Amino acid sequence: MEVTGQQFAWHVRYPGADGRFGRTDARLISDENPIGLDLSDPAAQDDIVLINVMHLLVGRPTMIYLRSRDVLHSFFLPPMRIKMDCVPGYTTRMWFTPQRKGNYEIACAELCGMGHYNMKGLLVVEDESVV
Repeated sequence: MEVTGQQFAWHVRYPGADGRFGRTDARLISDENPIGLDLSDPAAQDDIVLINVMHLLVGRPTMIYLRSRDVLHSFFLPPMRIKMDCVPGYTTRMWFTPQRKGNYEIACAELCGMGHYNMKGLLVVEDESVV
């Protein structure tokens, strides 16, 4: 999955049924297209983009590609004890395996502007039977 930080939200993208991420282009970023998804790319047609909500399966290793649309952010999941910076113009990555079902807060651990206090998301860890 891919997570893009933006003042003051997390954009979470999953590859669709084809298992591939579609192309993105910074020139395509707009209010309607916050990550600049290139809809002319066939691989982008089935990508799923959510705002401030991430769904994962318990016990399944997950790779997260982290990006920033504007300023330095820090993707932080305190209960999972993981944190990684999101740097404009660069893609960082991290992986972890959620061990327990539940709802967990996603925070930004980098002072990223006046609305930093409100940059929160929700990680929902579910059983595979729910999917």
